[in-house]
Amino acid sequence: MKDILLGYEVGSGKEVLIPVRHMCVTGQTQESGKTTTLEALIGRSEKRAIAFVTKRGERSFESGRKILPYFQERADWEFVESVIEAIMRQKMKFERAWIVRACKGAESLADVRDNIRELMAKSKRSMDQDLYMLLGEYLDKVLPLLARLPKADEIQLKPGLNVMDLRSYPDELQMLIISSSMRWVHEEESDVITILPEAWKFAPQGRNTPVKLEVRKIAREGAGLKNYIWVDSQDIAGVEKEILRAASVWLIGVQRESNEIERSLSSIPKGIKRPKEGDIPQLRLGQFFACWGEHVRKVYVMPTWMRQIEAIKIARGEMRVEDITPPPRAKEEGMDYKSAYEEAQQTIGALNEQIKKLERTIASIEQTLVAPKASPAQIKEAQAHATTLEPLAASLVGEEVAMSLEVKRPVIDLTKRVYVVEANTDTLFGKIALLVSEGFFDQTKKAFAGLTELERRGHNPGQANFYREIAKLAELGFLSKEGKDGKGGYKTVPGMKVNVKEVEAVA
Repeated sequence: MKDILLGYEVGSGKEVLIPVRHMCVTGQTQESGKTTTLEALIGRSEKRAIAFVTKRGERSFESGRKILPYFQERADWEFVESVIEAIMRQKMKFERAWIVRACKGAESLADVRDNIRELMAKSKRSMDQDLYMLLGEYLDKVLPLLARLPKADEIQLKPGLNVMDLRSYPDELQMLIISSSMRWVHEEESDVITILPEAWKFAPQGRNTPVKLEVRKIAREGAGLKNYIWVDSQDIAGVEKEILRAASVWLIGVQRESNEIERSLSSIPKGIKRPKEGDIPQLRLGQFFACWGEHVRKVYVMPTWMRQIEAIKIARGEMRVEDITPPPRAKEEGMDYKSAYEEAQQTIGALNEQIKKLERTIASIEQTLVAPKASPAQIKEAQAHATTLEPLAASLVGEEVAMSLEVKRPVIDLTKRVYVVEANTDTLFGKIALLVSEGFFDQTKKAFAGLTELERRGHNPGQANFYREIAKLAELGFLSKEGKDGKGGYKTVPGMKVNVKEVEAVA
């Protein structure tokens, strides 16, 4: 994995490259240039990255591609406990046993809430009743918030910076969205950088949050998949230490609070020459002490918009940042996803009404044409209706349904081509078809994920053979290719997996 150009050493102007690893970027907000640094590193890494904008008035990551918030329902007790701790901003003490009981058999937070009602009604001890009452009150705070979320089945990450704007949501909902997004990256993606903002809030020391659970997983296991966490925090005092310990690259920007300066310097391993405490407060905008391996360098980070020669001169002290005029920022577009979602729902409702109208009109035409005493005028009117319905039907129904108009006898014939695949698990094609029937591709997955699943089941057909056979299923219409040129992966076409038949093998 190639290193990334960070910038140029202050004084000498020498090029400074850093490895792509778990990283922590710290420094005073608006004074250090953390966001500019992260944007520059993402741009020069040529990797996919996901960032979250969480604070009102924040103007960061404006160059990124905007993507919809993502939330996936969960009801395991660890997740529910973290949600409650995040809402109450305090660690659960002894309530875990009651939470575990409430989560049994639940598939969503709403199911957990229903279980709590039943358990509370059955409880004979007042202590049990009180605890279930409190847990129910906690969940009642978050359940109405979930109704505000737009429904997204997946996250589609393109090369470069992808940004979720969460400023219109409260902290509790932001945590659920960031948690689900990180879980998606860890389970479905590889070679992705996740930027965690305000780590002291989303991954605090001493209590759980939904985000903290997922950050820990990526910090422990993500490196094997080349999934890395980049922590962005003004200070590190309240950040979960397990996450900070995972960071092998540190960028320390300007700090003026003595305790925070001491904490930042203590992150540099012993045995390596550290900057002096007085050096940290004197750092200027865009200057950082970069620490990795056995290296510590004082660096001026080159923004994406700056020319190389200008960055070198600034690092050498031959030019000031103020002497260079950055390009004007693009006008920020509104990111009110709630309104956009509601508008989309209205559009869908209107389309459904048109479809119903189309179906009623077709039924009326058919009834007219098959009537034994239909007059020539009625038949002519039915033909005219059929002609005007063709483009509407084509736009509403989609590719699976074709409309055929016969001139000899006016009939609207809606046909649907159906392919049936018999899943014979003796063949590679059958094994992949079986994955389709089992719902493996109900959520978008890369072809490599399917190959890995077959290898887990004891069959290794080889990458080229697997890719050839899964492409055949896509050609038959069982799977759709997602993303540009199918690089986003494969997904089951709704309703098609029922056409895969299992055939009992004869010994």
